[in-house]
Amino acid sequence: MKTLIVCASKYGSTFEIGRWLTERLGGDSLVDRAESMPHPADTDLVILGSGIYRHHVLPSLEEYVNRFKDELKGKKTVVFGVAMDTTGVFGRGKVHGGWDCILPLISSLPKPPIHAGLLGGEINPNKLDAKDTAGLKQFYKMLCGRETPIPYKTRMDKNDVWAFAEKILERLERPI
Repeated sequence: MKTLIVCASKYGSTFEIGRWLTERLGGDSLVDRAESMPHPADTDLVILGSGIYRHHVLPSLEEYVNRFKDELKGKKTVVFGVAMDTTGVFGRGKVHGGWDCILPLISSLPKPPIHAGLLGGEINPNKLDAKDTAGLKQFYKMLCGRETPIPYKTRMDKNDVWAFAEKILERLERPI
């Protein structure tokens, strides 16, 4: 099965997860950046992944889906988001993060994906640009009630990614 994994990755975590998926899925799998706009022709499965920033997928993945919407009609798709919190956080009367971040992308697809989910990401303060640093400082201040340094955290787990790939393989064998 020819698989194209299209990743929108700002700091590299989502692209690394895309590589892990290709390792597990095997076969004729290719991972590319959404900004490259790889054409989904001659593929059977298109996996769309993005880091989550400010409660949204990256614009380059949205642009990819919009550009190839007609081509995606005839493809099986999978969607994944990469975030530090895959379940969501409740604060100040509303939920932040979680599935709410990838539902707009899922809704924009011409047909529902065969599988979707959230995978753990990474925060490396040494890689962040000024805008993301300021946003995270504000987020931590909102949650903690005080300024706090941005810690290095990783929730990237190859075993979780491979388990996600197993679900994809199951869905391909037994379509829902």
